Amino acid sequence: MDEEIEATLRSLRSRSLSGIFAENSEDARNRILDLIPEDATVGVGDSTTVAQVRVKEELKKRGTTVLDGFDRKTAYNSKDWELHNKLVQESTMCDVFLTGANAVTQDGRLVNVDAAGNRVAGMFWGHPVTIIVVGRNKIVENLDEAFHRIRKIIAPNHIRIRAVELGGRRVDTPCVATGECGDCKVSDRMCNVFTIIEGKPRRTDIKVIIVNEDLGLSWDESWPRERIVNIIENYKRFVWIPPPIL
Repeated sequence: MDEEIEATLRSLRSRSLSGIFAENSEDARNRILDLIPEDATVGVGDSTTVAQVRVKEELKKRGTTVLDGFDRKTAYNSKDWELHNKLVQESTMCDVFLTGANAVTQDGRLVNVDAAGNRVAGMFWGHPVTIIVVGRNKIVENLDEAFHRIRKIIAPNHIRIRAVELGGRRVDTPCVATGECGDCKVSDRMCNVFTIIEGKPRRTDIKVIIVNEDLGLSWDESWPRERIVNIIENYKRFVWIPPPIL
């Protein structure tokens, strides 16, 4: 196991968060399936990482109820969008909440940003168990690096890729044009809710699965260009795209 991953897992456990190692996406998928009872109701928070490990399909196949408002296969119209909103709301109160994270620090803190707040709220409230899946590329040294990644890399690229490159809902934020966070106050702002989980919430067990693969959208500017391009291209294949009808 990579020393950075091993140290992060130890730090998570020191905070009463369950740190679990997965060698690859298949291993992560099997571990998630083992953690979730077949008769459970699973709520899903928007997460490209979860989509990349392809666990939602396996949960549904075995008969587990999955409340997923982020299905890329849906051909959106007004009726479908009503269903999306219904599923997002219902997923906040279920047996297990399944999602990803924007960053995990080497000392065991989970750092996230959200537009509506449903994903981050689901991490620590409304469920007996939360499962958070993160790729190795989401590990950062500390909180300063976590917020730098989120503001300078993750959020601007996430918004630009969905709205510009993949034809999702148009978003008029400065970061789409500049590629950098300007701490905007426009109505389309996506970075509305920041959270830091520093320990186990009183009523929710949090299981963090760190996968020894690059998953989701995050990188360090010093990494080889080829690695960064692979992260972006894989992300494009799985990211949920809000429809233009919004």
